Amino acid sequence: MSIRLGIVIIHYNTPEDLGRCLESLAEHAPTCAHETLVVDNASVCEGLDELQDRFPDVRWIRNTENLGYGRGCNQGMATLAADYHLILNPDIVVLPGALDSLLDFAEDHPRAGLIGPQLLNEDGTIQESCRRFYTMGTLVLRRTILGKIFRNSETVDRHLMRDFDHASVRPVDWVLGGCLLVRREALDRCGPMDERFFLYFEDVDWCYRMWQCGFEVVYLPESRFIHRHRRSSASGAFSRSFWLHLGSLISFYEKWSLVVYAAKKWRRPVEVVLHWLLDMLLLALSLLGAYGLRRILQSFFPEDLLPLSWYGSWLGYASIMVTVAFLLMGRYKVTRLRQGTPPLDHFKQMGLVALLLLAGSYLGREEVVSRAVLIMLLGIYTGLTAWASSVIRRLHHGLEQGYLALERTLLVGPRDELDQWLASSGDQRRLGADVVGYVTAQPAPDSGHQALGAGDVPWLGTPEDLPRLVDRFRVSQVAFWRSPVVDPTLHRIMAGLRRSRIRLRWIMEEAWLITVGARAENFGASTSGVLDPDDGHTLQRLAGRPLELVTGMLLLLVAGPARWFNRRNGSLRQESLEGLMTPGHHEPIMVTVGPDDRSLPLWRQTDLVLALVRGRIGITGHSLRVSGESTDMAQLLKDAASARPGLTGAWAEVGDGRCRRLTTFFMNPGGWAPGAGPGGVTASRFDGKEVKES
Repeated sequence: MSIRLGIVIIHYNTPEDLGRCLESLAEHAPTCAHETLVVDNASVCEGLDELQDRFPDVRWIRNTENLGYGRGCNQGMATLAADYHLILNPDIVVLPGALDSLLDFAEDHPRAGLIGPQLLNEDGTIQESCRRFYTMGTLVLRRTILGKIFRNSETVDRHLMRDFDHASVRPVDWVLGGCLLVRREALDRCGPMDERFFLYFEDVDWCYRMWQCGFEVVYLPESRFIHRHRRSSASGAFSRSFWLHLGSLISFYEKWSLVVYAAKKWRRPVEVVLHWLLDMLLLALSLLGAYGLRRILQSFFPEDLLPLSWYGSWLGYASIMVTVAFLLMGRYKVTRLRQGTPPLDHFKQMGLVALLLLAGSYLGREEVVSRAVLIMLLGIYTGLTAWASSVIRRLHHGLEQGYLALERTLLVGPRDELDQWLASSGDQRRLGADVVGYVTAQPAPDSGHQALGAGDVPWLGTPEDLPRLVDRFRVSQVAFWRSPVVDPTLHRIMAGLRRSRIRLRWIMEEAWLITVGARAENFGASTSGVLDPDDGHTLQRLAGRPLELVTGMLLLLVAGPARWFNRRNGSLRQESLEGLMTPGHHEPIMVTVGPDDRSLPLWRQTDLVLALVRGRIGITGHSLRVSGESTDMAQLLKDAASARPGLTGAWAEVGDGRCRRLTTFFMNPGGWAPGAGPGGVTASRFDGKEVKES
């Protein structure tokens, strides 16, 4: 049965501190039903048996290996069924009334997911236990020698909240994990501590997720504890604590940084380019190795070896042939980048390479390359590329095990099916997935949606919340269970995710997936159809982006002032293209429409020009009027995959040719035909007064 308070103490090789902590808990116990649990992470010190005898009411878990701080906390919280959990370091001393103050405040403030008390040094001075989130300046000044030079830095003062008197209750970014209270509802909603953090930053991450899930992190000075705080992470660059702190810092920013998140969306094209460059480098090295070996064996050949400089043009030809062969044989496919190329497929690839190079050398008019050099090159290149693929696969696997190369994944579907899949699929890292939570359309029971799996996959919202959740939790892959219902809103959301380079995956067997270019792939214990964000138009869009920026900035010179005239004209209205909403852009794109239901010329469309500058629409693409309008899921995803919506495009070349692309671009941007607004669009006057809903 659930108790009111479960106290979890994580211990490692500090029995004196632990004894003092347990004594203070016994002396200043809370007035409610409670239980204390010590999780020992394989300590090798003496005195633990004596402590167990001294405190018979305390439960113990004595692990056979050091699981880390976050994992130990989760182990303890999973063992104790309680309304609240208090996480303690063993160097904490409980003061009179501190525990009751924490619980009373938590009862009165249900939005407080995590509550951090005031921590005191042994001399009674206040510790800086509440913080603002890290910035780049904070990291530089706290983790480099510059911190010793600029001791009175305002950046560090803000991070440590020295501008706050620490005598009043207030929400804060995060609190030290050495002593904090978490409520059960927040634990179920946000999930437990992230076990990728062995030590350090698990508290920062937990507090960040609390805020993301709608809970507050509160600093409560009315509750006081003594903390023998040792900042071991700053003990020197050669200490184990320093390197653990650095590793956790890297994991935290890999997980939450917007820069890293943006880079992950382009990871596959970058991986392809890097893999290709590596293959070309190995080809050049193979040529050098084969040439050197042929020179060593010169006495066995009647012909003289031509100078190495003569092989330059042939190396360019060989690079083209190798690239063609590898593309034809699928060496750079997404799955092979992660899983590596099977040996049989690798020999097939090299067989095609050998065929193309040998055919080229025999058909060429000038015998520049020695046949012996070519054969030696093929043997060396086969071995080097196989070795490189093996190294890349092991490196990728190591990064995944360290949570540094995973797709942050959101699951969408019925709770029972999701829970069954999680149980049967085991460690999701094997799938390259870091599951952040689940979304379901099922109504919540009275007790709310429970966390799935081992309690580490929390419920985050409904399908309508997907754009916000993808952006908030840095999601790069969304997996759906069952075929989506005919819901235009959900269809538009999926199309928006597709345009935002989010990988879409369906755990089902549906024929329509083939029509939109999905590939079949096992995903844990299920078969799935996958739509990758790299749709073949990536380079095309990148090449056209500078032109879009220049065009948009020039148009803003006219469209910016035109916005003022539009607002003064009461006969104009704006229609919102909610189907174009994507993660990171929660506001719809607006089209300014005249009294005849036709869109105004482009130089009076400030919102469209801004969308062009921001990259939400392009110069060319499919028409705005079909964005989000179709109830055909296959067609909608095709539109989303082929390109962004455009201000003109092939669709503008209709009839007898009177409506050309250039005319459409300026006079009817996006092809907004009369009466062609998408369903569910809201039209409003510029003064904000709603005049029509369709």
